[in-house]
Amino acid sequence: MNNYLQVIILYAIKKFQGERSIYAIYHMLQGKKSSQTIQDAHLFGLTNIFGTIPRFTRQQLNQNIQLFHEHNFIEITDKTDAYIISGQGGRKLTDYLKKNPFPTSLNGWKYQNITPIFWGRLNLLIQTISHIVHNERRFYPIQRNPKIQCFVKEFLQNNRQDRGLIAQHLYEELISLLELQSNLKRDIFILKLTGVNRIGLTFEQIAKSKDVEEEYVRFTFLDSLHQMLAEIEQVTDYPILASLFSDWQRNGNPHLTHSTQTTLRYIQAGKTLFEIAEIRRLKVNTIEDHLVEIVLSDKSFPIAEYVSHEDEGKIIAAIKELNTKQLKAIKQEVDNKQISFFQIRLVLAKLGDG
Repeated sequence: MNNYLQVIILYAIKKFQGERSIYAIYHMLQGKKSSQTIQDAHLFGLTNIFGTIPRFTRQQLNQNIQLFHEHNFIEITDKTDAYIISGQGGRKLTDYLKKNPFPTSLNGWKYQNITPIFWGRLNLLIQTISHIVHNERRFYPIQRNPKIQCFVKEFLQNNRQDRGLIAQHLYEELISLLELQSNLKRDIFILKLTGVNRIGLTFEQIAKSKDVEEEYVRFTFLDSLHQMLAEIEQVTDYPILASLFSDWQRNGNPHLTHSTQTTLRYIQAGKTLFEIAEIRRLKVNTIEDHLVEIVLSDKSFPIAEYVSHEDEGKIIAAIKELNTKQLKAIKQEVDNKQISFFQIRLVLAKLGDG
């Protein structure tokens, strides 16, 4: 393997264990908000890489699969376009990750939507504040997105205290967060910042300066931002940084798709799945997909109304016996015509990440 993208793909193949096609990896990295991809992310423990390469292409995937074939890193299965990692591929992956560890704070499922917004707002705020405190009122904004520019303007209008004081507090919050991170993550984050007489470096420039692979730098930077977001959510010591994504946090459950949030409101109002489907003019299967997504996002969500405790026990026993997440195999094992694929999916969702 000669780049970190190959590591990510091989890592996903290992996680899927031949139970999904390689194109499930394509949808996973792109962050496709389909019920299948969302469920796969949780069932196979791939929520970390969900949506981390939104511009990933089928061509990139196919090229790397071909390369894995040539080097005997993967083996074919009896399923179309599905592979398992070979012993040689497993050893190669382990060796690579010893030198370039897999990001530990990465959480694409939770933060894929807010990460670019948070970073854009933070980077522009730092650039703006640094110019103001140095009496440099004219500068070319590093962020061209009008919404991000508008947010920073409103932030400064709503926080009219001394700009030097804001700069000091922002600096203290960032230092506190960066002290929790590795040297490499700290360095990459700082090198990306733009301020007075300083333009943030590209991932390619940082990779060259650090003598590491460019994709590894990008994933390490994502890891840094996700670690920050998680810490800010958990602790109240970062009021300025928290205000940069408080609007996202207020938006109900930000991890659910908009349509699923609507379904959740109807469920909370006491409507049945059939009633919701009728009201929303959607198929019952679609509403069932929404419920599975809700349970994936909130493991404490009660499912007793949809699957009895007895049937839940049978499904869990079948999953453990077969050590698989294939719906058809699980249904055959429970040998109960009354248990539906939907109920199996609910139980799998409640069990959590694989």
